[in-house]
Amino acid sequence: MKKVFNILLIIFFLSASISPCFAYPQAAAFLCETGLKLYREGRVDEALHEFRKALLAQPGYEPALIYIEMIEETGAPKKREIIPTTYTPVAATRQEAVNELIELYELQREMVRDRELLGTKLRPAPFLGEEIKAPAVPGVLTLDDSFYSLKVPIEIEEGKSFIVKGRSIQRFLVTNPDVLTATKSGPDELTVTAKSVGYSYLHIWDDNGRWTTEWLGIMPKIEGLTLEESLRRQEERAGNFRLKYSVNWSSFESGPSIDNLERTSHTWTHSLRLNGETPYGDLDSAITVNRRSTITDLSYASVGLTNGRLGQFKDFGFRVLDFYPLFYNLTLTNTALRGLTFFSPAFDKKLDYSVFWGREGGGRYGIFAAGIEDTRDAFLEGFGLNYSPSRENNYKFSMVHGYGSDRLDNLNKFGYDLIGNWLFDKWHTGYEVAFDSETFAHLFKANYIQPRVNFGTEIRNIDKKFVSMTGVGLQQGQLGVLSHINLTPTDDLSLQSKLDVYQDRLFPAEDNNGRWNEDFDISANYVFDTTLAMSADYSLQNDLGRLSQFRSHTSGTGISKRFRFFRDIFTSARYTRQENTNFTSPSLDYINDKILLSVRFSLIRQLYYFANKEFNWLNERATASHTQPSAFETGVDWNSQLGKSPFWGSMRFTYRDEEDTISNLAFLSGEDYIEGYSELTYRPTEEREIYGSMRVRNSWADNPNVLKRIEATFNAGMRYAWDTGLRWETVGNIEGYVFKDINSDGLRQRDEPPVEGMKVWLGRDKSLVTDLFGYYKFKGVRARKAYVSLDTSTIPAGFVLTVPATQEIGIMQNQTLRLDFGIFARTEISGYIFEDIDANGMFGPGDKSVGGVIISLEDGSKAVSDNSGRYSFTKATRGEHTLSLNLSTLPVYYLPQVAITKEITLFEGVSYYYNVPLKRIQE
Repeated sequence: MKKVFNILLIIFFLSASISPCFAYPQAAAFLCETGLKLYREGRVDEALHEFRKALLAQPGYEPALIYIEMIEETGAPKKREIIPTTYTPVAATRQEAVNELIELYELQREMVRDRELLGTKLRPAPFLGEEIKAPAVPGVLTLDDSFYSLKVPIEIEEGKSFIVKGRSIQRFLVTNPDVLTATKSGPDELTVTAKSVGYSYLHIWDDNGRWTTEWLGIMPKIEGLTLEESLRRQEERAGNFRLKYSVNWSSFESGPSIDNLERTSHTWTHSLRLNGETPYGDLDSAITVNRRSTITDLSYASVGLTNGRLGQFKDFGFRVLDFYPLFYNLTLTNTALRGLTFFSPAFDKKLDYSVFWGREGGGRYGIFAAGIEDTRDAFLEGFGLNYSPSRENNYKFSMVHGYGSDRLDNLNKFGYDLIGNWLFDKWHTGYEVAFDSETFAHLFKANYIQPRVNFGTEIRNIDKKFVSMTGVGLQQGQLGVLSHINLTPTDDLSLQSKLDVYQDRLFPAEDNNGRWNEDFDISANYVFDTTLAMSADYSLQNDLGRLSQFRSHTSGTGISKRFRFFRDIFTSARYTRQENTNFTSPSLDYINDKILLSVRFSLIRQLYYFANKEFNWLNERATASHTQPSAFETGVDWNSQLGKSPFWGSMRFTYRDEEDTISNLAFLSGEDYIEGYSELTYRPTEEREIYGSMRVRNSWADNPNVLKRIEATFNAGMRYAWDTGLRWETVGNIEGYVFKDINSDGLRQRDEPPVEGMKVWLGRDKSLVTDLFGYYKFKGVRARKAYVSLDTSTIPAGFVLTVPATQEIGIMQNQTLRLDFGIFARTEISGYIFEDIDANGMFGPGDKSVGGVIISLEDGSKAVSDNSGRYSFTKATRGEHTLSLNLSTLPVYYLPQVAITKEITLFEGVSYYYNVPLKRIQE
């Protein structure tokens, strides 16, 4: 009876004293880590005890069950029986039940002590969506007493770096430079960078001795996403089809008075667009119909597909009806065609090409007035290639064929163009040669680009008979050099200059067909502060080498100033002097000095007043006449939203007076007028709008050449966009394998085994578990883009991913796409052979490493300790092994302090450490 009472008392005590925190998965994981560490040190019984404690912390914790099962299978000695995941009081005898409960109580007491040591390492289980963060290693690692409490191996993302601080670092050694690199960044610092996924040791010698650090290169983590978010990224669905319609109406009327206005023209323009995403790419279509008086014209119609996808054929596109060819060069200028074009990348996107065929001018459709030709018998077809073998090199080639009875007689049937671009550090260079089947055109360019300096030059040699496929070629007949420079010496000062020196061999000067022309421009701008700025400029056109010879000098300077009185007043002033000498027509020679003054300020909120005054002093050299044409313009303007309503308004009233404009070379027309303009817009959203506007101008003048009249322009229109709610989803399948990536290349080979029981997520709602063959398959995925994630909590201990945990994939219509996940296990035997100077059995900074000692396995494989004393069997297989120390390779003055033969059991994903401390024999 007393024993039964004791049992009940113990059960009550256990149920009352077990803290809920021991159900936290962090505690179980921590205890398993402790058990693994003990196992690696050969302390199997203590490791088994820690695994059993993990089952108390989290009943059914799978890693703990696996480790206990592996130890039992090997027949390793143990002092205690394995406890069940949940206690069931069924025992052979009452005494066995009591012993089992007492053992549970003892383990529980140890866990209470462990909890006090853990401190903040245990915390409540996270809520849904909260990120689970492992204890992080700081970005700076210090070689002091805190180093021994650091979790190893130190995980470092590929491409990321750590700072390691010591005391007068003398030298260092990386055992696997393919995984890890180290550079000295100071007398006391090293910068350690991960090059790839894998393991490496880094040995460091400083004033405190030698330090051995262990590193694990891992895949880069997803930036900006928590673990939960990365595992639950939702599929990107196709967007709805959107329809946009706009209509514009315009009417122009003119007459001697308001009562006698007559309509001289009116137009209607209707535009309709339909855009949307399809399983085969992004579709866009547009149509524009114009009606002018009695003529209706389908002026634009186009249907295109971009980002095309058809099986393994991706990123292509095409366009039918109206389009512009995708390349523009000396052979083919920017011209509108009506026909068909197709474009696509190739060879891993290092090459892209386009082909086209179409009628020149776009062709015409519709109802036309009698006698108007609706089509033109002129066609162009061709292709273009764009090859980029690297970021520094690019090559383009195109060929165009033209035919049709309406093509100009001087045009050739074929044209060719070749372009090369090269990048040399900060220099961008390019060369283009074009051939029209008879003559050549050459163009060389070079640009030097820096934050405050931009210099460029262009050398051109265009044959005078060279023509493009549509007409006169660019700068036909010119031989010259064009240079420009932009400087920004300070943030406040900017300078720009351009010089073009060339020969015009198509229309040269009659007296000297080899004379050069010079065009030069220079300008400077300086900003004193936010209220004051000044500018100055000069330009020269010295075109004496052309058929029409002239020379022009223009110089000017200006200033703008913002004054603050009761409100901001914006003012500006500019002086310009222009001198023109025309050697072909001397009657056009003149000198003109001009001053332009302006002021603008707010009257009330958005209602502004403005005034401009222009003065000219014109000297006509041929007639020796002097005139002073001038103009004064003033008015008010307003543009603003009407309160918080969806209405917007605009208004402008202008009065202009021009005086003394009766001259052969007057720059002003002499027209005086009063003009009013108003507009009202209803815009409830950015894509919905209705508007109407009106402009009326009353013109008169003292100049008899100006006709007195009234003009009126009326405009109205609307634009509207509908979300149709219709979508064309892409439907496909995603399949793949989870496998042991033996060579860590992320690709599955035949000899790499599958991994069963791994959970794979599609978005945030769907998941599958891999079968016996490591296989999974999501069927009928409806999305343009999906995110597939491997649940990292299901990865076995000792394994790391060799690919990103979350992978993005574009769904292909009726296609099954494959995404594999590789995991890599570190299974090795390693340790250090050292002189145990402090006789503590552990390899520390004060101990001396011993190299050249051979350790062998039962299969005959051998490992030799290096200068740091380390040996390793990196390709050891799982199972039982026998480690043997070769005494003949041990220096005669050392005696091993452990057995020279060690029986071990190696598990996959677990590294076994066996150190051999040595003792120096006293002489």
